[in-house]
Amino acid sequence: MKEDIQKLLFQEIKASNLNGVTRASQIEVFEPKTLEFGDWTSNICMKLAAKSDDNPREIAERLIENLTKEDWITKIEIAGAGFLNFYLSSEQKFSFIEQCLEQKEPFLIQGKVKQRILIEYVSSNPTGPIHIGHGRGAALGSALSNLLSRAGSEVKQEYYVNDQGLQIETLGLSLLLNYLSLDGERIKLPKECYQGDYLKTLASDLKKNEKNKYKFALPEKLPTNFDDWLVLVKKELSDFKELGKFALTKILDGIMTDLKEFNTFHDDFFFESSLFKDSKKSEFHKTLDYLSKKGLSYDKDGAIWYRSTDFGDEKDRVLIRENEAPTYFASDLVYHKNKFDRKFDEMINLWGSDHHGYLPRINASLKGLGYESKKLKTIFIQFVSLIRGKNKVSMSTRSGEFVSLKKLIDEVGVDAVRYFFLERRSDQTLEFDIELAKKKNKDNPVYYIQYANARICSLMKELQERGFNYSHKEGSKALSSLSSAKENELVSQINSYQLTLERCFDKREIHSLCFYLRDLAAIFHSFYNSHPIIDKDDGSRNARIAVSLATQAVIKDGLSILGIGAPEKM
Repeated sequence: MKEDIQKLLFQEIKASNLNGVTRASQIEVFEPKTLEFGDWTSNICMKLAAKSDDNPREIAERLIENLTKEDWITKIEIAGAGFLNFYLSSEQKFSFIEQCLEQKEPFLIQGKVKQRILIEYVSSNPTGPIHIGHGRGAALGSALSNLLSRAGSEVKQEYYVNDQGLQIETLGLSLLLNYLSLDGERIKLPKECYQGDYLKTLASDLKKNEKNKYKFALPEKLPTNFDDWLVLVKKELSDFKELGKFALTKILDGIMTDLKEFNTFHDDFFFESSLFKDSKKSEFHKTLDYLSKKGLSYDKDGAIWYRSTDFGDEKDRVLIRENEAPTYFASDLVYHKNKFDRKFDEMINLWGSDHHGYLPRINASLKGLGYESKKLKTIFIQFVSLIRGKNKVSMSTRSGEFVSLKKLIDEVGVDAVRYFFLERRSDQTLEFDIELAKKKNKDNPVYYIQYANARICSLMKELQERGFNYSHKEGSKALSSLSSAKENELVSQINSYQLTLERCFDKREIHSLCFYLRDLAAIFHSFYNSHPIIDKDDGSRNARIAVSLATQAVIKDGLSILGIGAPEKM
């Protein structure tokens, strides 16, 4: 409907020889805050007046003369300084309600270009269980994928696995020292090692599978620092690398299980190590050779550097360290090259806010490789603080002081966790109130939304038990009898659903959908509490049931995008 009004206004603007807009999409058409200002409103007359010497109300009068000839518009009012308020016909007003009643498939976002889109999200280091900070990214990534799919896009969801480098060695050493401690060795893990009970569990699993395979004679004086431990175990254990692989596999399996429970499903797990396959013929080395031939890299102090400053970065970046080990930046450069080579129309990175300073160097690397960086969109996700009572819970994978996503799910439930992660803009910090998330009343927004759906299910059951009949056909016919303020408010809120989806799609965000569903539930509960729905008047009963079922259709559809269930009983 918004697009229809935009097109209509654009036609009349051109016919009236007014300047100021070159296409219909430039015309702002929005829903007014209250019903007294119509079903839709536009400020286009003020914008046109700013580009001419005409008065905005005079422009408005020129436009509405022909606009009112449309049979789906009952009235157009000029308000204030020159706002145009549109009032729709009954048939038009209830057209989306009727669509809701007939809906068999999810609502689609109309008029959008179908694209191939890659979304890379979560991608937490496989050195420990996935924690609640990563969980926020998981909720957003999966919900955003659902939303983009509604527009007909082909969406691929990808998890990038950092399975190379020092962190895997550190993980292997952390596991080994816990393994050796099982036999009574008093070993204090260096601060650089990963801590936490999950490593003790992994060590026990290793012991069951391999028994004493990784035992060796320890020196009388044990090492006290990380580097000395690493030198010792590499000397004593020829298969030390297998420990890191064992831990990585177990942890990654756990991450996959937790994500599945969280209604998050990736299409692919892309391993960093795949970029290094076939040694000198690998994708990694081919890329480095390319940079060298193009003069985009140089040797300095035994390291290989990328000329990032040539492409807007604040300083040049190391690709290969003095010890010949590749940097994270080098791997990410090659990985993003791989993304572009797969010919996606759009690529979306969901990164933690601590990576904000990392974006310029990635953009610099893409420019150097000749790619269009505008195809890459990065959404930053701010930190999550878990509030338990009045205390914040500390989170650090290395120290072991973190709350895993699984623990939070077990205590609060998947639906509440996902909603609370999604209801705030991703670039805003989030304080997760665990006590609020567990409440079963209107204070808890996700409970209140789900309760609206359950209420409608109960309503239909009561209808049947009392011997009343209802059909979608009769309900649609009776919609025009809805006239009270609360009925009109509910109809208006339902009608704005698709516009909400379009806004979320255009901005690549989800939180507005959460707010919409919360408001819809509140309006429905108010309508339900103030209007007798099951009564002897067939007309009013059918109309109110129809709008209740339309509410339910929208709630269920919106919750499905969020990855949240719609229980029939609460």
